[in-house]
Amino acid sequence: MKISSSNADTSIDPFALTRAVYEELKGILLSYSDVMPATLIKIGKAALSTPGKVMSSPFEGDPSQVRAPRWPLSVALSYQAASEPEQRGNWTRTVPAAAAVEIAMAAADLLDEVTDQDPSPIIQKYGPGQALNTANLMLVMAQHALLREARHSGIEPVLTALDALQNMLVEAAVGQHLDMLYERMGSAEVTVEMSNSMTQMKAGALISGACRIGAIIAGAPADIVDLLARFGREIGGIAQLENDLRDVLPGSSLDGAGVIQQKTDILRRKRTLPIVFTLNDDADEPNDLQRAYSGDNLGDFAEEDLREAVLAAGGIKFGELVLNVHRENALGVLAELDVLRPGAAAILSPLLPKPSEIPPDL
Repeated sequence: MKISSSNADTSIDPFALTRAVYEELKGILLSYSDVMPATLIKIGKAALSTPGKVMSSPFEGDPSQVRAPRWPLSVALSYQAASEPEQRGNWTRTVPAAAAVEIAMAAADLLDEVTDQDPSPIIQKYGPGQALNTANLMLVMAQHALLREARHSGIEPVLTALDALQNMLVEAAVGQHLDMLYERMGSAEVTVEMSNSMTQMKAGALISGACRIGAIIAGAPADIVDLLARFGREIGGIAQLENDLRDVLPGSSLDGAGVIQQKTDILRRKRTLPIVFTLNDDADEPNDLQRAYSGDNLGDFAEEDLREAVLAAGGIKFGELVLNVHRENALGVLAELDVLRPGAAAILSPLLPKPSEIPPDL
């Protein structure tokens, strides 16, 4: 199924987009074959082939069943939304930038798996040292790819896009630093405002940057570029909050909600928004999460009981409230953008996360 824009002739074919970025990624990897051993390229390709990434997409069978991965799609649709209608069919101009963003996001995912000790087939197979080295290399490769494209094409916006990529990586790294720093802080030292700001840096900055890059490649004026970046920041906040809320949902509340893979944010003393809200609860008696985080006895508490504490303190309700604010903000940005670029809201609608599957009665 094509991803429609305001003009059927400019619709993006997910198969064509995915295939074009796939070929660009292959070319980038091959360009390093003289300086990198095959073993290192193999690890990099593995990082680019994890579920949801471009190089994981099979190109056999029905092309209509191919779904464009999120990061290239964010760049390409933002390009279209920022462009004048007659330029929207030229979305292939975004392919080099989309490939660079895909490499950077694969690196960021690998770094997250290392720092958060998440299950990772790459770390399991190659070890954390090789994973960390590969992720660092891929961050350089992403920037190098845009620099090469700027030199090849001579197009000034590509250099501006490189600057945007670097800025989003810096902001995301600061967010990751704060995430790890907050884990070691006292139970009441991290405020809701601190947690929200950290979330915006970690997730909001990345999607905001991808959307900004698409608008920059389109040569859009600054006000339109900024609107696309704002939209990306809001949908990044939605995606991160949905992940954080699912992780703290008690198992009893997941009945009928489908299969939800939960992480272990609570056991790692993460300071996600629902957790921080619960830790700052001012009830007369401390809740289980406050007691567990106040000392070194977190392991004495059942994780399910701690999830129930988040629910009882209103942490999930508060997270849903903030999530809905992000959604309303995103819709407001789309309305503004649609005035300047008619049809932009329809183009960007595939990027807006669907309403949460979290049970409504919690």
